[in-house]
Amino acid sequence: MESALNGLSQMAILIIVAAVGFLAAKLDYLDEYTNQKLTKLLLNITLPCMVVASVHGLSAADAGETVGITFAMAIAQGFLLLLVGWLLVMVLRVPKRERVVYQFVTICNNTGFLGLPVVGAILGSESVIYASIYVMVLAVFVYGVGFVMLAKDDPLRAEYGEDAKVAIPWRSIVNPSMIASVLALVLFFTGWQVPELVQDSLSLLGGITAPIAMLVVGVIVARSPMKNVVKEVRLYPYMIIRQLILPALFYWGFTALGVSPLLAAVFMLMFAMPAGSMCPTFVAQYNGNAQLAAKATIITTVGSFVFIPLLVAFMGLVG
Repeated sequence: MESALNGLSQMAILIIVAAVGFLAAKLDYLDEYTNQKLTKLLLNITLPCMVVASVHGLSAADAGETVGITFAMAIAQGFLLLLVGWLLVMVLRVPKRERVVYQFVTICNNTGFLGLPVVGAILGSESVIYASIYVMVLAVFVYGVGFVMLAKDDPLRAEYGEDAKVAIPWRSIVNPSMIASVLALVLFFTGWQVPELVQDSLSLLGGITAPIAMLVVGVIVARSPMKNVVKEVRLYPYMIIRQLILPALFYWGFTALGVSPLLAAVFMLMFAMPAGSMCPTFVAQYNGNAQLAAKATIITTVGSFVFIPLLVAFMGLVG
């Protein structure tokens, strides 16, 4: 219960920071250009620093098996997200032309930009190395399966032939956060320790990741056309099932099976992350309904401010 209360406290702080970002955008202290620069700073510098710094003091002898379990759970989450996306479009009777968007935003979660900082803030720095495994594994699902779904549903595909080769941008998977995750695992398993000066620098830089992330999210929400977003009524039951009910059920199920509460919590929070900010761009790349993808990204992001505190409270009730 104490850890859950601490998690709720940390989430409340993150929401306050997001509210500051929202207000700063409304007052024009933070504009779109500045927001883009902050995003690049986070993705390319502070987030990788946080990931590498998270393995300091961890021992492979003590947690090596835990990493293996985490990989298995991350792979399971990838397949579950694919299944959930397929089932939800049926249950919610999503029109055929919109189904691929719902399926893609289900698998393409904001696990890196938002997931790592939120998990780290709520569960502690030890959890970041486990959460980074989800980022790596789910990226493979997004690029390996998600893009194939979009390409297969491309309305212009008929012009260049149904059998045309699907181009998957695998190079995009190699980014600073992914490299940092691999480096963190290398340091973890080899037991190598970076010099104290470097470790302190990484920790200091990584420590500003969560505040930057929430400021950016606040700005994004402030500059979003909410009047149009709230009219997409099918997204409401979608996000309640996808971001609240299912993560809670999975957490309960894993803890009932004897899985470590920490690993179950990481699974739950990563599963509950909103649609990734790049979803509209990826959907547009394959001539899909980018407007719907943008609405899904915005509304699931706003919803996460409600659902994540509820999930943390549920975590305290389950124990």
